[in-house]
Amino acid sequence: MPSLPDDEYYYADLIGLCVLDTGGLTLGTVRNVMDHGAGDLLEIAVPGASDTVLLPFTKAIVPTVDLAASRIIADPPEGLFA
Repeated sequence: MPSLPDDEYYYADLIGLCVLDTGGLTLGTVRNVMDHGAGDLLEIAVPGASDTVLLPFTKAIVPTVDLAASRIIADPPEGLFA
C-alpha cells in the first residue's frame, strides 16, 4: 500500500493496537475502525468486559498514534471507560 501523510492511517494498521490513557493506564485494544460519515470511531475491546467502547478518532481525543510501538494514546471523555 502507498505511504500516507502524517496523521493519516490505514484502518488495518490501527486494528490490534493497545490503547492507553494519557497516564499510561491500559484502556483496551482496537477491535475495529468504523466510519459513519460524521467521523471515524475506534471500537475498543476492554479487558474483562463483554461490551466494547466506541471512541471518537479525533486529534483532541486521540492525540498520539504510534504504529512503531503498537500503541495509541487517548484522552477519552470522562466516564466513557467507567
